[in-house]
Amino acid sequence: LECDLHQEENLCLKGLHSEHILLLHSSHYPSGEIVEGTSVTLSCNSDANPTVDKYTWYKKNVTSPKASGQSYSITNIISEDRGEYYCEAQNGRGSMNSTALMIIVTVGWGIVPGNFWLLAQHP
Repeated sequence: LECDLHQEENLCLKGLHSEHILLLHSSHYPSGEIVEGTSVTLSCNSDANPTVDKYTWYKKNVTSPKASGQSYSITNIISEDRGEYYCEAQNGRGSMNSTALMIIVTVGWGIVPGNFWLLAQHP
């Protein structure tokens, strides 16, 4: 029996390595800074063999999962959404977590669309 990774005695997670689980985020927000009120989609990919059966999304220090599936979307982001997110990949041989991605929520300033008039008085 060959084993690619030993986590505990008598446990072999063949083909599921943490470096083979990639947590990706939208290219629109490469810094991890998301403007309040906008949306972001996180994606998780793995080249594990056997292939991943299930992806589960977590926010660090929150016990219950946020979502399941290869992608996780947060819409209309608010300050409470800030924190570290990671995915767990599972296959028939075990599970492994991705590295965490920090999401920082910033307040965006902008001009509300509408009609603007410039009034000038001549003396």
